[in-house]
Amino acid sequence: MKVAAPTLIAALLLTPTPLASQRVEKVKAGSSEAQKLPEDLFGLPPGAWAFAEHLWQGEAPCTADACEAGYTSGELAISVERAKTWVRILAGFRGCASVAWSDFEIGKKASGGDSKEVRRRIKKAVGTSAKYCKAEAPAVAELDAKRLYPAPPPKTP
Repeated sequence: MKVAAPTLIAALLLTPTPLASQRVEKVKAGSSEAQKLPEDLFGLPPGAWAFAEHLWQGEAPCTADACEAGYTSGELAISVERAKTWVRILAGFRGCASVAWSDFEIGKKASGGDSKEVRRRIKKAVGTSAKYCKAEAPAVAELDAKRLYPAPPPKTP
């Protein structure tokens, strides 16, 4: 056991902090760091995720480099935007300047674990926004992060 203790201490010191931990900061609305919730998300059909390369530009299909998923309950809007290997999640309520967001690297494709992480971060962003907006967080349909990565086009012979 004496050999195991130094090994355990070294392992604990060399282990990076968990990637899943998030720090929540309050940023004043209107500051350069504050994120803005795209108002066009409130125009989506409520209760279902919509997908496009960029929802504000129309219904162009997702590409290998970009995809946005949008959701609204009517009072809550969520954007999950993928740019190459990075994902940004925004969540906010109609009429409330407080918008919660989370950025993280997901990689070149999404696994089942990535889908769970995206869902966890969506739940956290919605909860944080609800707290600051003094609103009740509605249930949100689950998002499969794999849908942010379209199937590659078929190879031509």
